[in-house]
Amino acid sequence: MINKTGILGGAFNPVHNGHVHLAKEAISQLKLRKLLVIPTYESPHKATTLLPFEQRAEMCRLAFSEVGEGYSHGKCAVEISDIERKLGGVSYTINTIRELDKLYPDERFYLIIGGDMLYSFTKWYKYESILKESTVCAAARGGDNFADMLEFANEIGRIKVMPTEVVDISSTEVREKLKNGESVSGFIPEGVEKYINENGLYKQP
Repeated sequence: MINKTGILGGAFNPVHNGHVHLAKEAISQLKLRKLLVIPTYESPHKATTLLPFEQRAEMCRLAFSEVGEGYSHGKCAVEISDIERKLGGVSYTINTIRELDKLYPDERFYLIIGGDMLYSFTKWYKYESILKESTVCAAARGGDNFADMLEFANEIGRIKVMPTEVVDISSTEVREKLKNGESVSGFIPEGVEKYINENGLYKQP
């Protein structure tokens, strides 16, 4: 039996409510039986210095602790994966997918990306192999034109566009607010905000 497993990767620096909402939408629309949340070990795209892996992974555990329950198609198991830390070095998506395929040979993988990532997807390392070895699902993000996204995805081929009303929040925006001592209520889960405050993260140096 082939099981549908979602892959939601990212720097999660920090994880925010947009990520959580995207996870819920993907589980519901794609009818996933499992969702792997995969914090990047070393990002090939982000110039920002990342917090240590374990701190970002712990924030993900707090943020996604209740995701996956209560959907009409049944419960979806959500797992925070350290696979990219184990692989080490720069985290390239194709390497992660191939390693997951070894670990879970009976899974069909659905790579979930935000609409903002869709337009740069052809610049990803071995993007054509990613398309062959997984189902890429791009979610609409606030401000994105769904028809334009669909047309662009069709030009690339083999990309599913999810008509999703994703919460328009960025980790950069959250970091700036935290650095400036501004409120992030409604931007990040309460447990994540508490963890950040208790550990003095993202403070002005």
